This record gives sequence, C-alpha cells and structure tokens, in this order.
Amino acid sequence: MERLRELFARLKATWAALSPWQRYSIMGAGALIFVLLILLIATGRGKYEPLFTGLEVEDQAAILSYLREHNVPYKLDSAANAVLVPEDMVYEMRLSLAQQGLPRGGVVGFEIFDQAKMGMTDFQQRVSYIRALEGELSRTIGRMEAIDFARVTIVIPEQRLFLKEQEPSSASVLVGVKRGSKVGPEQVKAIVHLVAHSVQGLHPENITVVDTSGNMLSELIDSDTFVYVDDAGRAVSSIQRELERRQEMELERKVKQMLEQVFGPGKAVVRVRVELDFDKKRDSVTEYIPGAGGRGVVRSEQASEESYIGPGTPPGGAPGTTTNIPGYVVTAQQVGPSEYNKSDTIRNYEITTREQEQVYTPGSVKRLSASVLIDGELAEESLGELRSTVAAAIGFDEGRGDQLVVQAMNFSTSWMDAIMAQLQRERRERMIFFILLIAAIALIGIVAFFWWKRRAAKPKAAPERREGAPSLRELIERPELMQVRGEAAVIEEQLKEYAKQKPEEIAELVQNWLLEDV
Repeated sequence: MERLRELFARLKATWAALSPWQRYSIMGAGALIFVLLILLIATGRGKYEPLFTGLEVEDQAAILSYLREHNVPYKLDSAANAVLVPEDMVYEMRLSLAQQGLPRGGVVGFEIFDQAKMGMTDFQQRVSYIRALEGELSRTIGRMEAIDFARVTIVIPEQRLFLKEQEPSSASVLVGVKRGSKVGPEQVKAIVHLVAHSVQGLHPENITVVDTSGNMLSELIDSDTFVYVDDAGRAVSSIQRELERRQEMELERKVKQMLEQVFGPGKAVVRVRVELDFDKKRDSVTEYIPGAGGRGVVRSEQASEESYIGPGTPPGGAPGTTTNIPGYVVTAQQVGPSEYNKSDTIRNYEITTREQEQVYTPGSVKRLSASVLIDGELAEESLGELRSTVAAAIGFDEGRGDQLVVQAMNFSTSWMDAIMAQLQRERRERMIFFILLIAAIALIGIVAFFWWKRRAAKPKAAPERREGAPSLRELIERPELMQVRGEAAVIEEQLKEYAKQKPEEIAELVQNWLLEDV
C-alpha cells in the first residue's frame, strides 16, 4: 500500500513538474490512443460467417464439441439453427467437419454398419438397413436446389410365401422448400423416380410426397403418364405448361415495359394467364359451284327416238309375264291410218367442285386473362384508355372469353422504406467511420506537428561547466556570486563572448526560462 502511495506521489509530482505543452501533448496522445482503440474494436472485430444452417440438435452438439476441442471461437444463431465461426476459418472447418462425417442431417446412413455389433438378429439388421436407406435418400433429396431438407419413411413388408399375399412396398417423403423457391412437377417426378428406383419392389404410384405446408405434391403428378394437373384441373404435360408460362412472361414483359415508360419504374404490376389449345384439329369442306345458267359442262349425252305409222297395235308393252304370253288373234275391223312418235334425251353435266382441308396445329391461344395494377389514382376516362391500350397489346379477344382488369391504387412501400432505412443506416455508419478515421489522422498530424515544433525550438545543451562553477541561471539570479568566486569572472567573460557570437540562442534560452516559470 505504501508503495502505491509513493508511486502515486511520484506521478503527481512528475505531472506537476511538466510544462503546459507537455501536459497537452500527453493528453492528446491519450485521446488519440483511445480513439484508435475504438476504431480497432469497431472495425477490427472478427466477422463471423455461418458454418452450417438448419442443423439438428444432435448435429449442433457434435459440431460444438469438435470446435471446443480445437479451440475454435464460435457463435450460435437460434433463429436459423446455425453455428457461426470467423469468416477466415469457414472453409477449413467445413472440410475438417466433413472428414468427421458432420453434419449428419439428423439421420444416419450406411455408416451405421461401420460399427456393427456382434449377435444382431435378422430383425435388427433389417431395421438398421431401412434406417440407413431412409437416411441416404433424405440426404440425397436434401441436396436438390429448391429443397431445404427431406425426410423419407419406407415401409417394406415381410416376404410372403405366396405372391398373392405379398403386400407392396410404400414410401412417404416430407420435403421442406427453401424460402422463395418452388417445387415444380419435374422435381416431384424426380423425387418419385429416385425413391422408386432405390427401394426394391417399390412402384411410383405407392410414393407420397408432401411439403411442410401440408400440400400433397404427389397429387400433381399422374401415376401412369406423369401428366401435370394445373389449377384449373386441366391435364397438361410439363412441356405444355412451360410453353404457356413462356408466353405469359413475354406478354407481361411487353406490357410492363410499355406502362413503366409512362408511369415510371416500379409503378405497374402485370399478371397474365394464358391457356393454349393443344388439340390438333382437321376441317374438310367440299363446295359445288354451278356453271353459267345454273348448269355445268356437258359430260355425256344419250338420245333415243321411236316412230310408228300404219294400222294395228304397235309392238311393245310393259316388260313382264303378261306381255310374253302368246295372244289370240282377234278379228277386228281395221281403222284408218295411225302415227306414233317418241324421243328421249339424257344429258349428264360436270359440276365444278372445290374441296378445302384446314389443319389447326396445337398451340393457339384458347383463352387469355390479364390484370394490371397502376400505382396512384386515375380517372375513369384514363382507366378506359389504358384498358384499350393494354387490350391491343396482349391481343384481347372478347369473343373467345378473354378477361382484362385494369385498376389504379396506391402501392404499399413498407418494404421499400425498410430497405431505404437500412441503406441509410449503413451509409451513416460508414460516414461516421470515415469521420473518426480522418479525425484520428488529423489529431496524429497535429500532435506530430507540435512535437516537431517543440523539438526544433529546444535550445542546444550549454557547455558543461567545471566543478564548483555556478550555473548560468545562478549567475543571472545572483550577480554577487561573480564577485565572490574567482571562477565566476572567467565564466562571465565566457558568457559575454558566447553572447556576442550567438545572441539569438541566448535570447531564446532566456525566453524558454521565462515560459517555464509562467
């Protein structure tokens, strides 16, 4: 305790003995060191990056144990179930953990057989095999682009003696979709095929795929033809739906580009729904065109004439049995001369025929629906003109049942305000950092300038006096010493000679003494 008091007293005495400029220099240096420490803490603090996210509790415990053993600093993010490490160690730790088989994703794969126990029963081996197969499939499906995680459950019935008593295998897949992503029919088809070809005796129709929102994804895929069923209940293939989507995107892009040139970027929202007709149709039309006068060109003509002159009955009669029976001669009185004439003409005309066959290829627009939202308020007249413009741009046809809705309303800007606030906050932090940095540099420059000036103004050391001779300060303060001691006279002469040779240094020395006394 006494030593501390002595040390404090020495420091206090030393501080009191310092000149004002020395005190200011020490305080400035201390402030500069304090500012530099703050900057180092603010900017030099290690940045942490996620090592793994979405971890299970078992994986988190294993990873933390490994990091503690190797003295690696880490942080935990409970919101994302993530482990964070310094950014310069992320890739190294990932490789090291991969060698340890971490993370396992909360499931076990075929590594379960690396530590097989002796004396396992057939049932235990069967259960372990199913667990390993489920884990491997879960890991494989979880590596897909839009899948965050996956859980696979497989049911393999026991083998029966008779085939008709054998129950089919089945499987269910639970997938977690990444935020902002969507699992399409092609991904569902890939998952179904992957699981079906990985399990013996498993057919695609016995696989159920569900997402975490409770949507039955496997119902979108027909088990036989894998045809995509859209929201309207139409059965279309994924290629056909992709064609519709491309045409929708093209119409949306054109209309939005047109509207943004008028109302400004981000002031219009356009959504288009196109339904294409993929049925192939064939129409045949035959048209008969008559010639001049309502008749065509004569193709053939047949004419016949009959003539009879004289008494008696002319030969002839209706064909048949009656006319072929021999007749009996009947005596009759002859009448005067008779005459019989008959003529027939048959003409066949060639009529002009025109046949037309029309084939409708698949892909024509069957129905179109569009909605347009404009940021702001517009009059009814302006909305009508805008509707006509959009209708012409998308090829609106009311006859085929197309729908078009155009409305104007104020858009919500809360998300944009949040982004702008975040950008302003980051800009303000950068500005504060640069201001502190410039202030620190300026403070260093000021202190260095005064230190250099102080050092330049410091006089050179006076010549070392001999033992017993009074100092220059004593001679100035007490002139009587020059008369008492003989050596003082010599020094006086030396000082006078020195003052004549270098008067500026003597004046500067006296001035410094006066400043120190002040």
